[in-house]
Amino acid sequence: MPAVPEAAERFDPRTNVYGLARTLIAVGMFATLCLTPAAALFHPVAGTKDAPYCEGLSAISGFCVGGDALGPDVRRWLLAAVLIPVMIGWRPRFWVIPHWWVAFSIVSSLSLPDGGDTVAVILTLALVPFGLVDDRTWHWSTKGGSKSLSGSAAAFCYVTHWAIRIQVAGIYFQSSVAKFGVAEWADGTALAYWLNDPTFGLLPLWKPAMQPLLENGYAVAALTWGVLVMELALAFSLFWKAEVRRKTFWLGIALHAGIALFMGLFSFAFMMFGALVIAYQVPNTNLGLPRFPAGEVRRGDHEHEVSDGPVRDESLVPG
Repeated sequence: MPAVPEAAERFDPRTNVYGLARTLIAVGMFATLCLTPAAALFHPVAGTKDAPYCEGLSAISGFCVGGDALGPDVRRWLLAAVLIPVMIGWRPRFWVIPHWWVAFSIVSSLSLPDGGDTVAVILTLALVPFGLVDDRTWHWSTKGGSKSLSGSAAAFCYVTHWAIRIQVAGIYFQSSVAKFGVAEWADGTALAYWLNDPTFGLLPLWKPAMQPLLENGYAVAALTWGVLVMELALAFSLFWKAEVRRKTFWLGIALHAGIALFMGLFSFAFMMFGALVIAYQVPNTNLGLPRFPAGEVRRGDHEHEVSDGPVRDESLVPG
């Protein structure tokens, strides 16, 4: 039997990187459930049955279990409540599967789920192994678990993390390459059409300031092709060194923050922020986030993280 690589044996995702990713994804889902009325979530779609859809595996959705016992508005608030422990980071082991269940409920039962909902259900499922080995009280803790992971558990989490990285890279690669086959993206005019669309375009408050820019051919071409370049850079940088990934990470943050700010797609942005964190940051090295709960990490623990970080990055991040 071949030996397990050292990087896999030492892999431990019980860090605040994993915690931050969980929180961001849950915030995006929470916004969808809380800020969107049931009438919009289950808007009729021509040619299909009325939502919620409960056939086959979708019968386990939170919008379907129990039949007509509860109305859709009550159900969306109950599902949103399930996300509260996830967002605050309490007992990740207990809430990792309910987190996936809420994501599955959204993507399988709503009439018009968006791309962020699909990303969320894939990532929450992929993060289940991380959660099952996580015995921390709070996913913000930088101390790790109560004991070291076994070699097989660490290796499984390591493979899972690579699967997440490949999935995220595929999302950006497909998003960019597919646009090359669309005439408006190829000739650099696509964003002029998208941002002027009355339904999916710019928020009204931005239109007076942005309209002169959208009427300038050079500016529109730069913006349109810039999106393609950013997506390709995000796709390929996932396989470069950690230092490079950390820099392109901010490209992704800027891209999705811009979409949220100018087009209002905030829930989608938070889900993609979560994807960027788990895929681009080194998942077994803690970020310098404010600690929660206060006082949980001793000074000695922090000094150990700082001195250990570059060594762990170097040894565990291929390339």
